[in-house]
Amino acid sequence: MTIQLTRKQMTKLLYSLKGVSNHLPSEIVKQAFGSTPINELEIPPFLIKTNKKRSINQEYGLSTNEIVALANLCELTSLKSTSIQNWIKRDVKELIGVPELGKKYSIDQAAMLLIVKDLKTVFEFEKIRKLLIVVFNTLSDRSDDLISPITFYEIYADVLDSFEALPSMSLNNQTLEKRIVDKINAMSRRFSELSDHQWLQIRSVLVITVLSVLASHLQTRAQVYLNDHFC
Repeated sequence: MTIQLTRKQMTKLLYSLKGVSNHLPSEIVKQAFGSTPINELEIPPFLIKTNKKRSINQEYGLSTNEIVALANLCELTSLKSTSIQNWIKRDVKELIGVPELGKKYSIDQAAMLLIVKDLKTVFEFEKIRKLLIVVFNTLSDRSDDLISPITFYEIYADVLDSFEALPSMSLNNQTLEKRIVDKINAMSRRFSELSDHQWLQIRSVLVITVLSVLASHLQTRAQVYLNDHFC
């Protein structure tokens, strides 16, 4: 059985790795499958290792290979070590910055890579950088973020999780976009410290990210249908 977490489940896993959750990372992966038994051999070894090393309020740093393993637990996400290395060294160098935890990357840096991966389905790196600057200002400096990468990821994960099926995609009344905007607006009270302008800017980038993930989903389903019926 291939482990595939929703983005909402991935959010819980990120918070656990950051040390702000009472649940162990491996427990979160197992809980995602409910009563369905899961072989521990299918869980990335570093998540098992954190059971012994992790304590509350202690963040677990990730190597590039561990970030790849983490990302590949998430549905509709596929990464390779070579891709991450190229992204960090060249394509999104200023988005990620140098490792923040010794030689390891922080969980916020890992979350940023997950966000980039979701946007990369639709956009080139130059456009992604322009979008994320709106939310994170100096992209490699976490201190001036309007909201943290994990929080940003959590918001659009919650929006995606709320759709049991795709809503109407009428281009005339923009039903899909309106539903996404309404769901994001419902979370705005959590960010009362932001100005109206800052929130509207963040909301726009969130809507674009949700639509990008949905586009990835539709593309994947079209390919699966093609393979099932014509290959």
